[in-house]
Amino acid sequence: MRSRLNHSLKLCLVTNITHQPMEQYLRFVEEAVMGGVTMVQLREKSNNLVEVKTRARELQRLLCSFEIPLIINDYVELAAEIDADGVHIGQQDMSITKARGILGANKIIGLSIEDLDELSESNNSNDIDYVTASAVFPSKTKPGCKQIWGIEGLQKITSTSIHPVTAIGGIKLNNTLEIISTGAKGIAVIGAIHDALNPYEAAQNLRKIIDNKNGTALSYRR
Repeated sequence: MRSRLNHSLKLCLVTNITHQPMEQYLRFVEEAVMGGVTMVQLREKSNNLVEVKTRARELQRLLCSFEIPLIINDYVELAAEIDADGVHIGQQDMSITKARGILGANKIIGLSIEDLDELSESNNSNDIDYVTASAVFPSKTKPGCKQIWGIEGLQKITSTSIHPVTAIGGIKLNNTLEIISTGAKGIAVIGAIHDALNPYEAAQNLRKIIDNKNGTALSYRR
C-alpha cells in the first residue's frame, strides 16, 4: 500500500461508528468507498479493546475486497496484530520511531501536526509517510487543537513539509478545492460524508474536485 500512497491519501474517511449496528455501518462504508473513498481510518476512543479489535477486523474484511487501506488511529499494537495497512498517530501517542519498530518498514505511518515546531520535527524523521494538518477549520469532532491552521497555515505546511500533506477539520464540499489548491495531497473527513444523505454521492462529489484539481481522469467503481 505504501507504493500507492499518493492515491490512498486523496480521500480518507475517518470513522464515527457511535452506537449503530456494525452491519449497518459497514454498508455505509461500502457506499462511501464505491463513491470514491481511497482510505479508511478507524478512529475509536473506546477503552474496550475487544470491541475495537472486532470493529477493525470487520472493516478490514470489507476493505480488502476493494484494495482500500485500513489505517488504525493510535492503536499501534492492534494494527500490527491484525496486519492493518498502517496507523495514524497524534502528538500525544506513541513515538514514530517506536511505531515503525513495531510495524516494520512496509506499513503506512501518518502523524498529526498542530504547530510549526511539530512540523519541523517531522521533517527530521524518515519513519513518517505523511503528515496531517490538524485542524484546518473549526470542527466539532476535532476540539482542543492547539490552533486552527486555515488556508494560509495549510499553505505554509505544504510548502515546508518534506512529507505528503493531508488536511482534516471542518472540510466540506465547498472548501475542498481551496484546500487541494494549497498543494495538499488529500483530505480526511468525518461529517462531509457521515452527515450526507447519500454517502456514495458525497464521496463522489469530493473526489471529482480532488481529481480535477490534480488533473486525474475520473474513474469510479460504479
